Amino acid sequence: MRLFLPALLMICYLGTINAQPASELLEKIKKLNVLGSVLYVAAHPDDENTRLISNLSKDQKLRTAYVSLTRGDGGQNLIGAELDEFLGVIRTNELLQARRIDGGIQYFTRANDFGYSKNAEETFSIWNKDSILLDVMRVIRTFKPDVIISRFDYRTSGKTHGHHTASAILAKEAFEKSSSGLFMNQALSDLEPVTVSRLFFNTSYFFWGSKEKFDAADKSDLYSLDVGTYFPALGYSNNEIAALSRSMHKSQGFGINSSRGVSMEYFERIDQKKNPREQSPFDGLDFTWNRVNGGGNIQKIIDQVIGEFDVNVPSKSIPLLQKAEKYIAELSPGHWRDIKLKDIQEIIFQCAGLYTEGFVDKQVLSSGATIKLNTEIIHRSQTNIKLQSIVVQPMVLDTTFNSQLVNNKATYWSATITIPQAESTAPFWLFNGRGNAVYTFDHPKTSILPESDRKLRIQFNVLINEIPYSISKPIIFKNDDPVLGEIRQPLDIIPAVIIKPVDPLVLVPQGKSADFSFTIKSNVRQQKGIISFEAPEGIVVEPSTIPYHFIDSSGEFKIQIKIKSLIKNNRLDEIKILNNGEKLFTHSTIKYNHIPWQNVLIPSKIKASALDLKIKNKRIAYINGAGDYIDEALIKMGYTVDLIPSSNLNLVNNKNYDVLVFGIRALNNQEDLTNCKESIINFAKNGGKVIFQYNTAHELVTQNFVPGEFKISRDRVTNEKAEVRILIAKHPVFHQPNKIESSDFNDWVQERGLYFPSTYDNTYEELLSMNDPDEKPLKSGILCHKEGKGYIIYTPLAWFRQLPAGVPGAYRLFSNIISY
Repeated sequence: MRLFLPALLMICYLGTINAQPASELLEKIKKLNVLGSVLYVAAHPDDENTRLISNLSKDQKLRTAYVSLTRGDGGQNLIGAELDEFLGVIRTNELLQARRIDGGIQYFTRANDFGYSKNAEETFSIWNKDSILLDVMRVIRTFKPDVIISRFDYRTSGKTHGHHTASAILAKEAFEKSSSGLFMNQALSDLEPVTVSRLFFNTSYFFWGSKEKFDAADKSDLYSLDVGTYFPALGYSNNEIAALSRSMHKSQGFGINSSRGVSMEYFERIDQKKNPREQSPFDGLDFTWNRVNGGGNIQKIIDQVIGEFDVNVPSKSIPLLQKAEKYIAELSPGHWRDIKLKDIQEIIFQCAGLYTEGFVDKQVLSSGATIKLNTEIIHRSQTNIKLQSIVVQPMVLDTTFNSQLVNNKATYWSATITIPQAESTAPFWLFNGRGNAVYTFDHPKTSILPESDRKLRIQFNVLINEIPYSISKPIIFKNDDPVLGEIRQPLDIIPAVIIKPVDPLVLVPQGKSADFSFTIKSNVRQQKGIISFEAPEGIVVEPSTIPYHFIDSSGEFKIQIKIKSLIKNNRLDEIKILNNGEKLFTHSTIKYNHIPWQNVLIPSKIKASALDLKIKNKRIAYINGAGDYIDEALIKMGYTVDLIPSSNLNLVNNKNYDVLVFGIRALNNQEDLTNCKESIINFAKNGGKVIFQYNTAHELVTQNFVPGEFKISRDRVTNEKAEVRILIAKHPVFHQPNKIESSDFNDWVQERGLYFPSTYDNTYEELLSMNDPDEKPLKSGILCHKEGKGYIIYTPLAWFRQLPAGVPGAYRLFSNIISY
């Protein structure tokens, strides 16, 4: 039995598991008698308390959901190169995998994770607070929680990430307004007001400064819950399951060890003082069938099913389950009726050992494509089951069978189908691009959903003991791999014509032009159309239109981008690429073993950075960091760059290279740099230049990598518009080969810099100073140390965000750091 859960992790993300151990099935039957729900609220993927979510779902047997305000697209990626919206896709799916382990339900809002924020006020100045509050209200009125639990404290703005405090403020406001039929009544007219019984703050030692302080604190005003339950049906403790769930946040490096035994969680009630007669957050709340008119008989029947359940022959329970199902169906339409009816029908299918699926042998298709569909249905029980028909949706292609299914004997059916005109299954929140503050939606009501609804489905219509049921599932891709064995992935639908991934950024020298090449791919035969470009004033694209006619493949095209002479200043513009006058998407794939394969579509565009850029030719050795783009940016600028494995650092010398650049967080994730100091000093002494970008303050592979005392802090400047002050005006880094001016710090994105050095000796020249409002100046934006004939430079500025974004001034300044 203990083998079940890890095995489930390999394939559960598809939702195609057709059978579960009977002991776990019994737990699901017990959950039929619990009519209660809890909503957990926080800001990011990985903010959630998986121990609590797992306990509420599996031990308390409450419907439990987590709403993450953002999809985590402003964070860092420890497993690959994806950042920004692509990282948001990864982290969204990591959350979904976590929920499939701990039993929770996942929601989001339209909020864009724009990076670290120092307080809630700054957060709300960027987000549209009312839009995010509307989404939280929509989650509440959709999910209908009895209790809301916030991960963070709404009273502590400035003491933690601003997004964190903002999530608690929004949870409190939504709790207070959820029952009002007047608040946002037009935007929420499709949903009824909801009365939420209680609001809690899930406190812990983190909020008290230390575990010792929290252990010694008076907790008489706090509610508590032991979440360390052991589940014999699974062979796991709750905290072991929670650790598996938490460890799905791989892109954030949040894998943790499992634990066992008593584990207390504490809660402060926010809406009123604690009732001294209550200990658990749920004491005094009725989560039984008594809350539904006519539910008493249902509870009795389910109790009987539980008492008589045979783990060796689960199908014996089907007649009683069908009796309970009939009573549930006869209830007045309502929230719990609909939920429990769906749940009990799924349990009936499980008890019958029903396995159903429809699959194809290609993972990505487009409307108009023709493919063979295979289906299988089998039941493993003595139950009387008849297959009436199989329907392919939305084509309404059906085949009638009216045949008795034989125990443990599969029925197969195949058909050649043409994929109908259908919406793409790609991450829907990216269809209009990322935006700066919030995602925009053609259908705003979808903003709270975790992923696109898959319309291409297979439906099996059956009779179980002469009672009709319809089992509808998404059609999937299935194949075999000689190493991994059977592979199951979602079937994705993408447009017939797309652009292959291409670096969208073009550096256009002032008074000159630049070439841009791209590949158009046809996913269906006989595609024709016209590619056109929508450019802002002052930018000319030649040719302005490109006709195409593909029989069955793709074509490569080249255009020239010119900047008119009227554009005098450095600036960044976007050129939209259109197909027959409509949006054309760039298609990218993301493949990791712990999440489903992702086919991502973003509106095709060219970022044209018009700038006056000069470089001095330098031979650059580059040590890769994490999620790094800087080496590509250097090549784009015209430098000669060689990627050097960190293990070969000792081979980098002044005969071959002029400059040695370390990628972002190289000192955090390159173990071979543990003894790098000697090589760095020797390279600089002999006339080379060494450039470090930001590293995090913790988990450095070495604290000793540059001359003198040098410590990195957690200080950062999150306001991308913060004033930047040049401290040594005559320093060549501001004059050679580009004259740096205040305008070069315009149009920066997300933040100025992060993890600024805080301690360093006076051999380091401080070149740039900046700070967020009401904070002390940070003078270590660029630190320059003379070492022999060369230099060692440390710069925590957010180059990894500015250069991919095409910020002209960032290119000019980084060129100077390399070239002067």
